[in-house]
Amino acid sequence: MVMAISPMDIHLKEFSTVATGGYNKEEVDSFLDTVADELEKLSKRNQELEEAVSSMRQKVSRFEEMQKTLETALASAQKSAGNILQEARSQAAAIIKKAQERSDRILEEMERERQRVISSISALRQQIIDQIPSMRELLNKSQGLLNEFEAHTRKVEIQVQAVPEEKPAVEEKAAETPAGEPAVAETAGAASGSAEESAEEEKEKYVWD
Repeated sequence: MVMAISPMDIHLKEFSTVATGGYNKEEVDSFLDTVADELEKLSKRNQELEEAVSSMRQKVSRFEEMQKTLETALASAQKSAGNILQEARSQAAAIIKKAQERSDRILEEMERERQRVISSISALRQQIIDQIPSMRELLNKSQGLLNEFEAHTRKVEIQVQAVPEEKPAVEEKAAETPAGEPAVAETAGAASGSAEESAEEEKEKYVWD
């Protein structure tokens, strides 16, 4: 703000004098000096106020710039935070989905394996059940063969035990037998050989049967 009149103008101001009806020059000068001093004080005060206002305006301008910068940074941070949060949510959702799919596949594989094991066990159980009659038949047949073998063995043993073992006595008796008569030793030997051959044939027949 520029003043139309300055304190210096008041100090240097001169008035023309008149012979009559004029003002007292000393009083006018004194008053003008006082006015000039006050005006100078007011001018200095005004300048100080203007400087203060200018400084405040600069500070306000800097604060406004800082506020805009902070608002921009806050908006950017919020946007970045929003993007980061959205990205994190997307990644978390993808991870959860992938884990769920993998879990489902594992459960499906386990269920298929369980069904396969159950099916195998059922098939094996059925095979065992189906084999039981034939196994029983084989067991009964084996038992029957064993019984027959034991009976045949006892029969052969009885036949073998029935054969005479005192061959020297038979030979002596044969020596006393007249010529032309069949020898008892030969007859006994033939009977013994026939019994042994019969026993061997029975054994072979049983083995081959």
